[in-house]
Amino acid sequence: MKQLLLTSTIAATWLSLGSISFAGGLPPAGVAPRGSCASLTGLTLANVQILSATQKSSYCNVVGIINKRTSTQDPDHFTYGIGFAINLPNTWHGRFEMVGGGGTDGSLNADPQGAAGVELPQGWVVAADDGGHEDNATNAVGGYQDDDANAGGSQHFAIDEQARIDYGYNGIEQTTTISKKIIAEYYGLEAVYSYIMGCSNGGRDAMVASQRSPWLFDGVVAQNPGFNLPQAAIAEAWNEQALAPLATTLDVNGQPFIPATFPSQDLEVASAAILSACDALDGLVDGIVDNYRACTNKRVFPALAAFTCGTGTHGSTPHGGTCLTSAQVDALKKIYAGPVNSEGQRLYSNWFWDAGIWDPPSAGGLGWAAWNVVTAPVPNVNTAANLTLGGGAIPMVFTTPPVVTPVAGPTGQEAFVFHYSFDVDAPKIFAETKAYPESAMDFMAAVSTDLQPFKHRGGRLIVSASVNDGIFSGASIARWYRDMSRHMDGDASDFARLFMVPNMAHCGGGPATNDFAVNELDAITAWVENGHAPERIVAANHNTSSPFPTTGGLFDPQIAMHFPAGGTRPLCAFPKIPKYKGTGMTNDAANFLCIDPDDGHDHDDHDDALN
Repeated sequence: MKQLLLTSTIAATWLSLGSISFAGGLPPAGVAPRGSCASLTGLTLANVQILSATQKSSYCNVVGIINKRTSTQDPDHFTYGIGFAINLPNTWHGRFEMVGGGGTDGSLNADPQGAAGVELPQGWVVAADDGGHEDNATNAVGGYQDDDANAGGSQHFAIDEQARIDYGYNGIEQTTTISKKIIAEYYGLEAVYSYIMGCSNGGRDAMVASQRSPWLFDGVVAQNPGFNLPQAAIAEAWNEQALAPLATTLDVNGQPFIPATFPSQDLEVASAAILSACDALDGLVDGIVDNYRACTNKRVFPALAAFTCGTGTHGSTPHGGTCLTSAQVDALKKIYAGPVNSEGQRLYSNWFWDAGIWDPPSAGGLGWAAWNVVTAPVPNVNTAANLTLGGGAIPMVFTTPPVVTPVAGPTGQEAFVFHYSFDVDAPKIFAETKAYPESAMDFMAAVSTDLQPFKHRGGRLIVSASVNDGIFSGASIARWYRDMSRHMDGDASDFARLFMVPNMAHCGGGPATNDFAVNELDAITAWVENGHAPERIVAANHNTSSPFPTTGGLFDPQIAMHFPAGGTRPLCAFPKIPKYKGTGMTNDAANFLCIDPDDGHDHDDHDDALN
């Protein structure tokens, strides 16, 4: 990956601002602006338009555009630019946060409150950007949009090379740089501490910043990060093609209709099979596989066999809520092994087996089913996120040069996914052309294991990720962390820590302890500002009871007794896992230790992917 260095031009810009730094850390009483909010409309910054500066009850809201231009590369000649918003509190306490984006961006949060929802009320400056393109002509950034339903839809922006770069990394860097200039102008002081926090693509934004622009942030929080989105996109196509043979009808676009391949009751059976094999490995039967690395194929495959219709011990009626067909079991095995080409070369990653493959109705979230099977049921329409969001991103963003297709129809985005070639198309994530000199892996990925510049300037990194959220493999981020740690003198825990979350859907939801954003924010500030490295982060579960049913014989009755309903559990710094002390309520984090997994367990078929 091409790494960007702090240039003398940037350094000279900061020196010319005439601002000063806080001498004694965060100002306890806070700092007031030295001018009016409205005066910021007259602020002159190169290649920046300040569209509005509005005084609200407790803060100043500024909206603008960086590098607004008309594309010459886009055949539609759409308008592009990095839309940004920054909220500046009336009483500022010295912290700045950049909020990461989501999906393929294209929508500005014009009034950002903070990634954890508490930052602006606590006196932080908070900024956000739109990734360098806009999907909605009525948005707050100039009234333009760059979608074309006949040419890539909301991913049409990827036809423009600069828009790809802005989406990949430049939007965050430019918005952060401009925000810091506005802070210095408004308060007459520089930020004491700078942070970035985001989930999914926003988590990727955070990890990219730590690798490409290590001077920008003191603390980085990457949640469910799409740090290797180009290769994860290959897995999206792989998964849908694995499910396609199970389809018995076609959708409106003439493609395999996926929702009927794995209805909810079948995923409930899959979850029960995984739990029967692995729930007790952490010492507590509670519906959560905390010792996920020990939940290997050797353990899960016999459990799946026991839940196979006709040949197993749990019934013989397909889709009846007690068993899986042999074809469904084969599809799951293929998906969890991860994509390969015709020569058997791994193209992304395997996956950890996780009970969160099924999202009970009370749990919510964008989980395995939503990504792979169906989000909202619509007759004869595929709504799996892999075929909607992924269907546009795979040909447009993760292929070089982009393959421009209509959104719908027999030659549209779905067709591209179902006919994606793992020999011909997959290598194009590394391709470069004269018109597109940066490959998808170059402008999108954050896979570097050399974080020395970030570490040496005192940066701190927290990554939190689902064990299996349906779109990003937990094994993939665990492998990266282990490889990075080895590269960084064998132990990266002095500046970077990973926290894995079993059962959690993508960026929240699922039958999981999934509420921990505020505690994660507290953890990164305590680490950056006071040197307190987090050994554990307490997470809450808001289900009032266990979402796993006690009737029907699928799930062990102990699950309902021990599931942490209405309580808390610790998330432990990888590779440690939570271990119940043996006494006390099982929905109280205080009754759990963070321990190294039992070395006696067989981790081989997952560790092969991590080494």
